Amino acid sequence: MLIPWLTILASTAAPGWLALDSFEAVGLITTAVLALRAHPALPVVAAATAAALLLDAALDLATSEGTARLAAVVMALIAELPLAAACAVLALTAAPAVKAAVTAEVQQPSSRLPR
Repeated sequence: MLIPWLTILASTAAPGWLALDSFEAVGLITTAVLALRAHPALPVVAAATAAALLLDAALDLATSEGTARLAAVVMALIAELPLAAACAVLALTAAPAVKAAVTAEVQQPSSRLPR
């Protein structure tokens, strides 16, 4: 859904909007990959992605007028805010698990790691 939107933005919007939405796309893809791998970087990447999505929704609402404002509200309600909430939940729920895994690794180093 975001990739076709980026194509439209590339031809119609200011470069700043394209950069922000590209950052969101990369953040969402990276968050998904890190979640599937239970990677320790998940909380940080998910939190940054949630922040970018919230920023995008706020800027869209603040800078739009007329029918564009309605589109901004719809995008915020059906895409940006739910995705931001999902990323925030991932960040908050993964953080304790990551801390526990790192603590366990420090106390019992894996045989896979070089010494």
